[in-house]
Amino acid sequence: MDSIISGVIGTAIFLLFVGGLAHSIGTLPFTIIVVIICAAAIYGLYEDIREDQASNQD
Repeated sequence: MDSIISGVIGTAIFLLFVGGLAHSIGTLPFTIIVVIICAAAIYGLYEDIREDQASNQD
């Protein structure tokens, strides 16, 4: 459970930082890259949470 909480907090801080960076730079190519990286980070967090839940059920 602790890894889920720390993962969500870490991912949220990362998303806020990178989103703010994309907003301040404001160019379309960088914004596209940030959106792709944020989607990958969220998917990675989802996979970790799912794996953690599966290992707790066993």
